[in-house]
Amino acid sequence: MPSSRPAAVTSSPAPPPGTAAVAHHPPLGGSGGRGLSQLLGRAGGGLLAAVFGATARVRGTRALHPVGVCGHGRLSIVPGPASGVVLLDDPGPHDCALRWSRSTGRQRGLDVEGLALRVDGPGRGDVLLSSTGTGVLGRHLLVVRRPHRHGPLTTLLPLQSARGALLLALDPEPPEGEDPPTAYRLLVSAPGHPWHERGRLEIAWTDRDCPRRHDPVGHPPVGTWTHPFWAALRDPSYVASQQVQARVIEPEAITGAG
Repeated sequence: MPSSRPAAVTSSPAPPPGTAAVAHHPPLGGSGGRGLSQLLGRAGGGLLAAVFGATARVRGTRALHPVGVCGHGRLSIVPGPASGVVLLDDPGPHDCALRWSRSTGRQRGLDVEGLALRVDGPGRGDVLLSSTGTGVLGRHLLVVRRPHRHGPLTTLLPLQSARGALLLALDPEPPEGEDPPTAYRLLVSAPGHPWHERGRLEIAWTDRDCPRRHDPVGHPPVGTWTHPFWAALRDPSYVASQQVQARVIEPEAITGAG
């Protein structure tokens, strides 16, 4: 099947020396502003936790992405200026465990594509990527795709690092028609800035799902963390959903329909 690769994805070789791939963004406001943002985040997080927890109990498995396929991969990096993010500073290759899925688990129609990435070794950590646009605003907006259609995946929300906020993206490489794709380019950017190509991910998919859970808030890549507002908003829903054991569902449920 052909893949969908929006033309908005632009990349260059690894940034030249002295060109930062991430920009520094100071924290929002003073302690009062941070306290308010965390309060709002906790309120929203409590609401999401109730919704995700109820959905998981009704489904008897994950609230979202209930059906998937798992695999293992190796991520090779072209290091740029030192970032303090081990995953981006160490050329690797980094061993990875992966799970590809569709958000609702529906066999037909439009859905959000997702990829869960667990990096092992010195740069260890979990990253969740979803189908989005790639422009300045579009990279923060989810995009739905038809079955067997693939395109760029991003972290949607930025990770925090000592150098500032950064986003990660995976862009599928040719040949088209692999389902899911077996090779991606790794792209990095600061919010509002161009993407820079920083590596390549190669994947060997199995023919089955797995019960592995991923936690990008509690277990981010070494050298990164989640902004307190987003952590307060997202973490309770992960906790609530994970109180229900993940059931393994055969991948035919997602690969057998058009």
